[in-house]
Amino acid sequence: MEWKWLSVVLVAFLLGRCCECEGCWEQEKIALLQLKPFFTHITDVKNYWVEEGKQSLDCCQWKRVECNNSTGRVIRLFLNLTTTEVYRGLVHSYYGEYDWIEKDHWYLNASLFLPFEELKSLYLGGNSIIGCVGNEGFERLSSKLDKLEILDLSVNQFNDNILASLSELSSLKSLNLAKNQFTGSNPANGMKRLSKLNKLKTLDLHDNVLGNNILSHLDDFTSLKSLLLQNCGIKGMVDLLELNSLMNLKELYLGQNQIESLGFLFQSKGQLKLIKLEVLGLSENLFNNSIFSSLAALSNLKSLYIGFNKLEGPIHIKELNALSNLVELDMRNNEVNYFVPSQDNETKLRLINLEVLDLRWNLFNCSILSSLGRLSNLKSLSFGGNNLEGSIDLRGLDALSNLENLFISCNDPNGTRACSLPPQSLELFPSLKTLSFYGFSFYGTLTTQWQILTSLEELVLENSSLSSYFIQDIEMLIALKNLYVFSCELNDCLNLQGHFLGKQLYRKNWSNAFSQDSEIKRLWTQRHHTDPRFL
Repeated sequence: MEWKWLSVVLVAFLLGRCCECEGCWEQEKIALLQLKPFFTHITDVKNYWVEEGKQSLDCCQWKRVECNNSTGRVIRLFLNLTTTEVYRGLVHSYYGEYDWIEKDHWYLNASLFLPFEELKSLYLGGNSIIGCVGNEGFERLSSKLDKLEILDLSVNQFNDNILASLSELSSLKSLNLAKNQFTGSNPANGMKRLSKLNKLKTLDLHDNVLGNNILSHLDDFTSLKSLLLQNCGIKGMVDLLELNSLMNLKELYLGQNQIESLGFLFQSKGQLKLIKLEVLGLSENLFNNSIFSSLAALSNLKSLYIGFNKLEGPIHIKELNALSNLVELDMRNNEVNYFVPSQDNETKLRLINLEVLDLRWNLFNCSILSSLGRLSNLKSLSFGGNNLEGSIDLRGLDALSNLENLFISCNDPNGTRACSLPPQSLELFPSLKTLSFYGFSFYGTLTTQWQILTSLEELVLENSSLSSYFIQDIEMLIALKNLYVFSCELNDCLNLQGHFLGKQLYRKNWSNAFSQDSEIKRLWTQRHHTDPRFL
């Protein structure tokens, strides 16, 4: 009896080894070739999926296909034309390596994916799919694809009718339905049905016309950790108490709507149950300064994106300091001009965990720097706007020794008042990796400051005036990898228009500029040929 058992084990081992050596399974290769005609961005690209006798026979080696190394089974299919990313609370979709082409809408036969029984991730974004063939919807996958965890249907033409079939995919952890035709008009057979997905962690509904009622339709999604509702037609007042049942929620994105307030959270701190919420995206709405008192109930908030709103005038520093766990604060593109000291005369931000602060394009003047001097863990600082002018004294930021990224904008629309840096200003930040200046004059001030920046990898100079010794100055930046120059003046007479990097910097306009100064051209040419930093 024992030899029979050993025989079974040996056969199973040999089959596994055979599968691992020969690559993908035959039935899955056939299924991939059956899918190919429906996805033109695969059909039109050479060396993607090929018939037998041409190129690679192992479909695990094909682009857009990922297999399990041990079993040879397909586990991920990337049939998407678009890719979606969330950056600073806002969603950005782009079309990867392909140009987007308007395609006729078509119906998908979901049964074509049945052979991929080990499939974990399926990406179908940007394919103009309008629905599924009759009786061949996603519910057909529930019996065999019980490992499917990620499904991306974004940037298609699906409507609420597809939601019932999706609710049968009980293994799903991430569902992307962004940029479709969902309206939430029939919640009983739509969003409510989806709440059956009790393993769902991420739900992306951005760019659908859902309106304010969508919040009440989501109260049964108790497993959610990330919810994206940007540009969903949400207006006026939003009461976050409607999401109280989502006690596991960590990320909530409400940007690009027309929301004016979040209700009166500061009067009902004990009622709000979103105690795990760490990321809140409110960019591109209509919030005013009162929003900060409403946010006091979110004691664990780590990232707040409140840019492009209606914030204006002074903001009480006490309300910002109440968000004591903040790691990232983005207040770009508002009209804030200063921070009001607290009653006990506290004038500085005390957000000791803050690592990223973006105050660009507000109405701050140089006095704002005095409020930032105690942010000792800050790694990235961006500030500047129409009221920033003259000499920018950074000495009050001497505690920011961990700073790695610094952006300063002297944004004068008339170009009449360039900013400058006092000597030794940059010596306060020896850890800088990225440095960006807009609207500065650097005559005779660079050489003494660059020496300390031994970690600087990227330098961006825009709308600035440079010394004729600029090339010699940057010789001191031993770690520099990327140099960007936009519309700068060199030695008062050379106007460099455009955006150049590395070899492009030399091959395009700089070569003409250098011809007027043989020494600068010699230095640049020598560095260009010998230093890989500019390759």
